[in-house]
Amino acid sequence: MRRITVLVLLAALILGVLPAYGASLDDLKKQQEQVQQSIEEKQKVLQQKNDEGEALLQQLQQIEQEIKDKEAQIARLDQELAAAQERVQKVSAQLQQAEAAQEKRMDILRTRLKDIYQVGQVNYLEVLLQSTSLEDFLVRAELLAKIAQGDVKLIQEIKAERERIAAQKADLEAERDKIAQLRRQADGERVQLASRRETQRQLLAQVEAEKKRVAAALDEMEAMSRQIAAKIRAEQSKSNRKLGPNGTNGMLWPLPGYTSISSPFGWRIHPLLKTRRFHDGVDLPAPAGTEVIAPLDGQIISTGYLGGYGNHIVIDHGGGMSTMYAHLSAILVRDGQEVKKGQVIGRVGSTGWSTGPHLHFMVMLQGEPTNPMNYY
Repeated sequence: MRRITVLVLLAALILGVLPAYGASLDDLKKQQEQVQQSIEEKQKVLQQKNDEGEALLQQLQQIEQEIKDKEAQIARLDQELAAAQERVQKVSAQLQQAEAAQEKRMDILRTRLKDIYQVGQVNYLEVLLQSTSLEDFLVRAELLAKIAQGDVKLIQEIKAERERIAAQKADLEAERDKIAQLRRQADGERVQLASRRETQRQLLAQVEAEKKRVAAALDEMEAMSRQIAAKIRAEQSKSNRKLGPNGTNGMLWPLPGYTSISSPFGWRIHPLLKTRRFHDGVDLPAPAGTEVIAPLDGQIISTGYLGGYGNHIVIDHGGGMSTMYAHLSAILVRDGQEVKKGQVIGRVGSTGWSTGPHLHFMVMLQGEPTNPMNYY
């Protein structure tokens, strides 16, 4: 529905601004300005959507990296948790062995105590009476003392061993539980990141859809602008001006000292629209403010702001040949002015639809763009 509405509005705009047959050059330029204003508005929206898309894409890439890092953390915690569980199981087995050993030792102790109880209390008097000599008494007394000391020591060793293993098991279980808690927390954070990723993807899809809608409307407006520009050129081509006696021989380069070409004549991927578009000139990068010169003698037939071209100048060199200079920061000539070969006519800028300071240089034959490099 939105698409139909846009088309209806564009159709109304076209009917309202397209020039009638025989319209004056001034009327054509006024109508062109109206279309250019609409183009500029759409360009601003498109640039804004491009910026939003770039920001969302960067955020999405960051979230993707965070998810990857979180998954690596979870994998590491899984390994640590498995190792901790293995340690707990190992010490549990040791504790069982210690408890079994303790039970065995306690059985021995209980048997000895039972025997002593059943036989009766053994005291030093009985040992003395049963002894055959003083030496026998001392031996018997020492033996009883050693047995008693051994029983006490055995009980203490068993208790200490159990307490040590139980403490170790408790520590290992606490470590295991802590790792498990970190694992659950990391998994929850991963779920949240996945939710954020889905939200970012939806927002990015909306921005891309909006970019396509704006680009489609911009295409139609630019087509309309080209129609008006063609009529302007047709009016301007009625001039009877002739090329100089040397024709295009010795034609000067418009930017002395700056010969690199960032975008040649012909089909290319547009730097803002990211779609395949025909490039009707050559782009010559240079610092803002660099002087632009006239390559041949001629007359200025068009100046001012021209939509995506920004500030522009068109020179009629005669014989149906004209040159155009776009994205200027300054226009140093006026309509109808005669200019000489090598004369400074403007300065490099980044007005209109531009990604940085450069000169868009066009050569036209009977109003139709041709490759400027054919003349150099």
